[in-house]
Amino acid sequence: MDTYIEYMVKKKTTAGDMAIRYVCMFLIILSAVGAIIVMYPILLVVTVGLWAAYRYLVFPLTDIEYEYLYVDRTLTVDKIMAKEKRKTVATYEIDRLEILCPADSYRLGEFKNRELKTLDYSSGKENTEDKRYVMIYEGGLKIVLDLTKEFVKIIQNNSPRKVFFD
Repeated sequence: MDTYIEYMVKKKTTAGDMAIRYVCMFLIILSAVGAIIVMYPILLVVTVGLWAAYRYLVFPLTDIEYEYLYVDRTLTVDKIMAKEKRKTVATYEIDRLEILCPADSYRLGEFKNRELKTLDYSSGKENTEDKRYVMIYEGGLKIVLDLTKEFVKIIQNNSPRKVFFD
């Protein structure tokens, strides 16, 4: 029997992301007003180009959600940009998992002296109802995820000695 669960987390929009959006919108409006007032066709082309850059580059890179999908001992992380583009970021085999526990757990103490590459697929918010979990993966990876207790419980059922709730 396959075990299946999915969970989606919206990444927090930072002040830098919002600043980039506002600067782009300001430039689009400025070039549109300039095109209307001065009547230069090149300013109209610049306006359309800026709008396209905002629509297809800036907005998708500043509006991100992560979807965690657990199917039959495999955890897949997908990145969804602007609710339109989906990209599989990583796939992790639970058999290769070293430990999965809350980010504030004492069990992570033994991994502090290790040189680990950190990948953050969490919301970026500290105060959420879902707890931030850290997964240490074989090969020197430290993966940060926002998971529900139900999600962690399903992983624990398949790998009880590696998954902790404390």
